Amino acid sequence: MFETTQSARNAPYDATASSHLPMGVPVDGKTLAEAYLRRVEIEGKEPVFLVKREGRYTKVLWEQLHELVLGVFSSHQSFGIGKGDKVCILSQSRPEWIVADIATMCSGAVTVPIYHSNSVEDITFIIDNCEAKLIYVEDQVQYEKAVKALASLNKKIPMVSFSELTAEDVLSFRNVSEFKNDREVEKAFEKSVTSIAPDSVASIVYTSGTTGKPKGAVLLHSNFTAEIRTMIEDLKITQKQVTLTFLPFAHIMGRIESLIPIFSGITLGFAESINSVSQNIGEVCPTLLVSVPRIYEKIYTKIQSEVEAQSSMRKNIFQWAVNVGREVARCKSEKTPIPLTLVMKYRIADQLVFSKIRRKLGGAIRFTVSGGAPLSSELCEFFHACGIRVLEAYGLTETTAAICINQLEDYCFGTVGKPMTGIELRIAEDGEILLRGPMIFKEYYRNPEATAEVFREGGWFATGDIGEITERGFLKITDRKKELIVTSGGKKIAPQKLENLLKQSRFISHGIVYGDKQKFITALVTLNEPEVLGWAKTQGLHTNGGKFEELTKLDAIYGLIESEIKKVNAQLPSFETIKRFKILPRDFSIETGELTPSLKLKRRVCSEKYRAYIEEMYA
Repeated sequence: MFETTQSARNAPYDATASSHLPMGVPVDGKTLAEAYLRRVEIEGKEPVFLVKREGRYTKVLWEQLHELVLGVFSSHQSFGIGKGDKVCILSQSRPEWIVADIATMCSGAVTVPIYHSNSVEDITFIIDNCEAKLIYVEDQVQYEKAVKALASLNKKIPMVSFSELTAEDVLSFRNVSEFKNDREVEKAFEKSVTSIAPDSVASIVYTSGTTGKPKGAVLLHSNFTAEIRTMIEDLKITQKQVTLTFLPFAHIMGRIESLIPIFSGITLGFAESINSVSQNIGEVCPTLLVSVPRIYEKIYTKIQSEVEAQSSMRKNIFQWAVNVGREVARCKSEKTPIPLTLVMKYRIADQLVFSKIRRKLGGAIRFTVSGGAPLSSELCEFFHACGIRVLEAYGLTETTAAICINQLEDYCFGTVGKPMTGIELRIAEDGEILLRGPMIFKEYYRNPEATAEVFREGGWFATGDIGEITERGFLKITDRKKELIVTSGGKKIAPQKLENLLKQSRFISHGIVYGDKQKFITALVTLNEPEVLGWAKTQGLHTNGGKFEELTKLDAIYGLIESEIKKVNAQLPSFETIKRFKILPRDFSIETGELTPSLKLKRRVCSEKYRAYIEEMYA
């Protein structure tokens, strides 16, 4: 598919070239399909993807992408897929995912993403709930899950695999995407694109299930076009940019990132995996990153670990530089003049420290976007100090991703920015954030009860999040409405605030706090294994068999984490302090069910899974 050997069509990517990509041309379009076709017409021979094949990144052109889209569109017609039909994609993010998505939406059908980490039970529910007519699977693992789901439903529908499989009941994407320069297919494609209305359903995106059974948010073409156009305008994405994508496209933020090229002409670089981001970032040298807070937390922890291994003099230089950088960052955020002496200090700090950090992140980043969960203001300040502008955003699946975002020249630490163009926002009496605007979803698919629960009089969408508006007009999220802890003494506590503070320790990977209807706050803690192992080695700590689980039980490790929690408590009022904690034997993960694919905590799952630990803390 993308492995063509024609050098002119798939040339190696040179990240060091100063003008390796042309200027992008903004396009308009009332639907995603219309905008896509326009982009292909004006930029057919320009790159859309950067894909790593045989050890190097190569360019994939818009015209190459379009050939595959036409092939899939033609196959959809032969399958009988038409307007309103649901097409599921069960796969991690990869170029074929986007091909299937575009071909589906341009045929008037509806894309239904499914997380590759979803259980057979969730997959069965989604296939049944959305009434799927076709399923794309990534590989053997996802194929087997889909087979089990269909068997339990007693259904038979076509399946297409992105990988080459030997099973007889699955089609090869290579064959399905083959296009034979058939002008009739091109005419049918163009006719289909023009027949799609802005209020046509483009996708049903199921929530990742942090609060129970997935619900399918029905998103229209107009929702996507409003979101993407506004994002481009508010972030001033006016020239050709390069991004490195590693978020799941089944997550709404990753999905928007995958579709932004259609309107702005940016080039999408694909990370090999989420674990190879640090390597790939140096190969692609992106100018833009879209990520969830967990990635920034890991980068920060790695930097802190590297500093810790340096001499006392180098540590002091680093800390001095960060303090200088934070002062500058605050001046910029508050739009106050930067004293000349501070400017001079920053130049020295940048030369000694910050420029080196930026080089490790490719050296070309113009700004990054953080969303999907809260990012601590301390971390945000740190990256701004380093000259890397992390713009925190806020949105939900139901809002087609961001509806508030900090902007390049208008940002405030500890907030998620101001409402984006076209969004109305107000705070209800109980503190809940209410929204109206063109990005708000239509309904939950086949679930009128759930739809009625979230829409208020006047068409206001109730987010379930608690927030407040600052004097400067920035939105500050304080917590989830249903997750707010109310102690037996009546004190209201936002758990995410405490959990973000815990994760600032380089020894703590995750923390989840409890205390609802209790006298005091407690926490379950998981450890950052590489950092704890390194510390244990310096202390001469050993365990029988060398298992990390055994290490977590040692008194010395408990003492280490206790000292880290004391640092957190020192920043809190007495009623918020963590009085007791338990160290869990292993970290949370997607595979073991405690995290969503976007790396958010599943509180309900954790509470049930570790109930014995919680009860012991309150015994």
